[in-house]
Amino acid sequence: MTLTATQGNADHGYHVPTSKRDAEVIDWQPATQAEDRRRVLRWTCRCRNEVYYLVSAGGRGYIERTRDGEATVQTARMRHAQIAELWERILLGQAR
Repeated sequence: MTLTATQGNADHGYHVPTSKRDAEVIDWQPATQAEDRRRVLRWTCRCRNEVYYLVSAGGRGYIERTRDGEATVQTARMRHAQIAELWERILLGQAR
């Protein structure tokens, strides 16, 4: 997966399936202040309680997760290839 073009429409994106029982557990960290040149590349559908955003900033990528009634959390910053693989695992229900 290449991290280039924005996909999805306003307020609509991928629907994330229920995580599989043996899904990888992601190390979520409290969200930091957004970078000046942050770019949201992809996102999941806002019709769900939980929304994921694939973000590129400062030459690195990360995933941000929001849930109704909870503070926003993020993954660690990673190389784009690594974060693209994690994004795919989330979309397949293989990571949560």
